[in-house]
Amino acid sequence: MKKVLFLLLAIGLFACGSAEKKTDAKSAAAAEVTEVSLSIGGMTCEHCVMSVEKGIGSLEGIEAVKVTLSDSTAVVKYNASVLKLDDIKEAVKKRGYEVKSTE
Repeated sequence: MKKVLFLLLAIGLFACGSAEKKTDAKSAAAAEVTEVSLSIGGMTCEHCVMSVEKGIGSLEGIEAVKVTLSDSTAVVKYNASVLKLDDIKEAVKKRGYEVKSTE
């Protein structure tokens, strides 16, 4: 009896994992991943860096964000079908910084 329950559990877990992978594949196909480099004004310390990263990173559709103090840039990968560049700029502005330019 224990072997049968174990087998059913194993089959159930395998089936759930397969369905999850199919859903992820569909989501990845629909995503328009875009990368942009933003020049950020007003950052003076590592706390500023963490604040900007947290503000941008909290947005839905953000894939990755890396903020660098030495050149005052933020490199952002985001799903353009979910999020607009203006939303990212607004998140920076809400943290008290400005986006000087985008590349």
